[in-house]
Amino acid sequence: MNGSPRFTLPEERPGAVAVEADPGRVSIRLSGAVDAVLAPRLDGVVADVVAAQPADVRLDLADVDFLGSHGMAFLVRVQHAVRAAGRAAAIDAASRPARIALRVAGLEHYL
Repeated sequence: MNGSPRFTLPEERPGAVAVEADPGRVSIRLSGAVDAVLAPRLDGVVADVVAAQPADVRLDLADVDFLGSHGMAFLVRVQHAVRAAGRAAAIDAASRPARIALRVAGLEHYL
């Protein structure tokens, strides 16, 4: 294909999760590729949220390069755990790839 433009996808960074807890509030920041590789760490975060005193959860997805099914399942599990405790969970910021993944999965209004 001489002369045709090349399309390359941006490189994904390894996924990461950071959690900050204050009385009555937990902030979770996801970044990079939120996929199966990050799943064990995400499972631990859900367990920590469930074990903590009831708190609202704020999610920051602004630096997410890729949001896979494991990442979406994590968001749903956090939402369920927080609602079961009578608290609220919300996404404060989301990157374009994260917003597109949530929209395609039908979760954009759920979270």
